[in-house]
Amino acid sequence: MSSARVAAIGSRVKWPAPFVAALAIFAAAAPASLAETPKTGGTLTYMIPADAPPSLDGHRETTYATVHSAAPFYSTLIRVDPNNPSSNNFVCDLCTAMPQPTDDGKTYTFKIREGVKFHDGSPLTAADVAASWNAIIHPPEGVTSARESYYTMVDTVAAPDPTTVVFRLKFATGAFLPALADPYAWIYKKEILDKDPHWYE
Repeated sequence: MSSARVAAIGSRVKWPAPFVAALAIFAAAAPASLAETPKTGGTLTYMIPADAPPSLDGHRETTYATVHSAAPFYSTLIRVDPNNPSSNNFVCDLCTAMPQPTDDGKTYTFKIREGVKFHDGSPLTAADVAASWNAIIHPPEGVTSARESYYTMVDTVAAPDPTTVVFRLKFATGAFLPALADPYAWIYKKEILDKDPHWYE
């Protein structure tokens, strides 16, 4: 938008002169900033208007300060389709394909992608996925799970082999997949959870 166009709009609408001047400056400067070459690398500083979060455990916390700042560092089993977030379409994050339920809708078997690694370089397996989901659904004594109540339909979560996770439900329900797509149901490392279930806090 040209500064002349901004001025014309300002004269018709009767905006205060300082506002029109500021808008004209912004309009003149915008094309230059849009033409800049994108930069890669560097440091992103992320600020939130909140006190320090109580912990950084996505299974325990619900605060904006925790979940929005830490979520980019973790994967989930499935997620809402990012290309159509208002739909009930779900896509894989760590699985290879969305499963068809069996056992009259009470069993979901997920195959886990191979080649996924944690930040320390160790491979992610189905055991890590099952351990993380068990920590959410059936937390050990003394461990808080903010979303445990979302999964009352789940009976067991097991990893029969390194690439398979099986959810067995108490009853069939259409609420299961939407609950499973919770963006804060992060997958943690089983070895760490086994040693210290509070480590991620």
